[in-house]
Amino acid sequence: MMYLPRKQLLLCLLSLFVIFSCKQSDSGNGGGSTPTETTGGGGVIEEHTNTSGFVFKTISEYQFPDDPNTHIYEPRGIGGGGAMSGFSISPYSSLWFVGTDMGTLFRSINRGLSWIPVNHFQTTYSSDLDSAVGIGFSPDTDIVFHAPAGRTPMRSEDAGVTWSRITAFALASGEKIKYWRANSYDAKYMYAGTTTGLWQSRDAGVTWAKLSGVSGEARGTYIDYHTDGHIIYHATPTGIWKSVNQGSSFSRVYLPSGSTQIRAFTAGRDENKITFAFIDNNGASACSSVAGFANDWGATSMNAHYAHCGYVWIGNEAMSFTRTSKEGGDYIKMAENNSNIIVVTGSTEWIRQYGTKVWKSTDAGASWTLKLNQYNYDVTPYAPWGQDKLEYSAAALDIGWDDSGYESFDMHLRSAATMGGTGYYFLHTSKNGGDFWNAPFTKYADTGTRAKGKKWKSTGLEVTSVYRFKFHPTNSQIGYAAMADMGGMMTEDGGKTYRITKVAYNSNYDYAFDPNNDQIVFAVSGSQHDYPMEWHANAASGDEGGVYKSSNRGVSWTRISPNNSTFNRQFLSIGYDDNTNTLYAGAHGSGIARSTDGGSSWSFFNTGLPAGDKIIPQIEVDPDTGGVYALVTGNAPSFTNQASTGIYYLAPGGSSWTLLRGTVNRPAGVDANTKLWYYPTAFAVDFSNGSNRGTLYLVDYENNSNWLATGVWKSTDRGATWSRQMQFTHPTSVTLDQEDPSSVYVNGLHTVDGTWGNGGMYYTSNGGASWKKNTIPAYQSNARSATIDPNDRTQLFYTFFGSAMLYGPRPQ
Repeated sequence: MMYLPRKQLLLCLLSLFVIFSCKQSDSGNGGGSTPTETTGGGGVIEEHTNTSGFVFKTISEYQFPDDPNTHIYEPRGIGGGGAMSGFSISPYSSLWFVGTDMGTLFRSINRGLSWIPVNHFQTTYSSDLDSAVGIGFSPDTDIVFHAPAGRTPMRSEDAGVTWSRITAFALASGEKIKYWRANSYDAKYMYAGTTTGLWQSRDAGVTWAKLSGVSGEARGTYIDYHTDGHIIYHATPTGIWKSVNQGSSFSRVYLPSGSTQIRAFTAGRDENKITFAFIDNNGASACSSVAGFANDWGATSMNAHYAHCGYVWIGNEAMSFTRTSKEGGDYIKMAENNSNIIVVTGSTEWIRQYGTKVWKSTDAGASWTLKLNQYNYDVTPYAPWGQDKLEYSAAALDIGWDDSGYESFDMHLRSAATMGGTGYYFLHTSKNGGDFWNAPFTKYADTGTRAKGKKWKSTGLEVTSVYRFKFHPTNSQIGYAAMADMGGMMTEDGGKTYRITKVAYNSNYDYAFDPNNDQIVFAVSGSQHDYPMEWHANAASGDEGGVYKSSNRGVSWTRISPNNSTFNRQFLSIGYDDNTNTLYAGAHGSGIARSTDGGSSWSFFNTGLPAGDKIIPQIEVDPDTGGVYALVTGNAPSFTNQASTGIYYLAPGGSSWTLLRGTVNRPAGVDANTKLWYYPTAFAVDFSNGSNRGTLYLVDYENNSNWLATGVWKSTDRGATWSRQMQFTHPTSVTLDQEDPSSVYVNGLHTVDGTWGNGGMYYTSNGGASWKKNTIPAYQSNARSATIDPNDRTQLFYTFFGSAMLYGPRPQ
């Protein structure tokens, strides 16, 4: 019995009432010279054959409808700005996908106009981009395929919203999927090229078998649609193989001569001819034009460039191949139904950002035109591709054009006009054959020409990390986000649009405000990102950073801490007492620096703090009294200060810090030999009206083998006694609603497969007596903090590691 995609089956059944017949869209059906309508791929197929016996069908792409349930939490940020891979274009619908090295798979149902993250409880994306895989598409548009890091094959029957593991796909140890390939006219056939061979499914991807006729690393697979059944062409480094019986057996039809190997392979057939193309491994010759830069780049970079370069070869139906003079890098692409258009890219390993080049041939490789070169090293000064041919972004204009090539590159399998590629900063796509390239990860939200310092808004594709988000205390339209890699961003419209405000180094870690002047903002910055994750939790070494001030809402910054060996270091936190014009800055190892004159002079003020390295991840100033609270965490990696970690208090006019840590009650089930509070990461003080400042919250982060002993802690007697409210493995923030102190939000990292501990986005509305988890946002593994919207207290902002921010309802 022939397999029919669900949409096709439904349409066929409906058509019985009209024409009493339904033609299956099987690859073995001919159709003669008379066009016949069948259905598949979510739309109408026009089918006919030419005299050569090959089938040609025009597939009308299915347009997915909008789903309002995906907009409960809206993305906020500048868009993109990080490493992406696995860019994938469905040839059968409006569906696109892309993954990020921060662990999220994104889907677009409108060809990149907006993006929706796939819930982490369903699937994630591997940070190992070397093993990244694109998404596979079936002509049954609801069915798609994914393989995180190439090792865990998964299948979705709802266009990528939910996912299930494919159990009948037994990859060998170390074998990884490299790509997926569909039969456009028969949804039951699906293929997966791997590092050791080619797999096939004959039941729409439910079960899989490895084809025995070919072996070796897959370099590309092409399906040729003949009336007698589809023909498979499959390339390995050592040749091109052909099967005329749907994969039951293969014969080699092309053997490269000498030491030549195939690095990437593609093909396309139309009613005129078939064209085959591949890139070889003769990089030293094909890319000899860069030899003159060897002294500048060194042998290692030059050898990597040559290893990822080769000549483009063009072949015909007789498998006669001719080497062209065109060099190619990592990707060569054709639409399966076009024999003339070929696109070739550079490589991420190429020097001088030549890897971002994209060339196009419209005459089957006879001539080539450069269609994109993101940043041109061959002009003085260096210059980006023109704005008349490329959409610029905040990541490019404010941070830099730093991509070296494409981690992934895809072409629409049935339309050579649509293509795109991702790098470590950008996703650029074209829908007109490369004449113009969009930046679909961001949306310009300003006036005039795109330029540095302009405003942007998110399309949903967010890759940046936001440590915390703070609003100005007297102007709630102004807010600042502390970020990794980008530095930071700020909003002047309550969080709708943003512009980059980078201080000096990799990360802006924190901000403090002058409540009397909304133009003034203080910031601390540092050269090392991602605190407190992994080794970044250790006391900083070899770091740089400082304390900065802006008097124009972050348009420009002035260093106010000394730029010397004592103060040129990473700072993580800052507080400001406007009544005394005093600044407190928490360093990543040196304790607390203080200025009593608004930043003109500085000294470290560590009286009362423990000896050794002193990491200060948070400082808060009492808005009423000017009392200062500072968190001292563990002096990793030595952890010699475990008994002295916690919240320290400096009374107004005080001369020494006092630890607010008395008895820390051991939670039930925690081993008696396990020490507590090795690594606190955040705290909150009840500053609400009428508060006696006795209610404190603290969260600590699993470190130094204190397994499952961390969590959310509360004191109602100003630190004399502490009790754990909830186990939480890697919390990074705790937020107390100062207008309703019974409402508290705790956020942090979570191992979503459930194998270890607890985490995510938790909240309580009864002071911690009970806690609930917010499972609606898609980002379930990488939460960072929460900020209540001062303009609408029914809403909040969540910040994330690698996913910027989400805005939506406060969970109840």
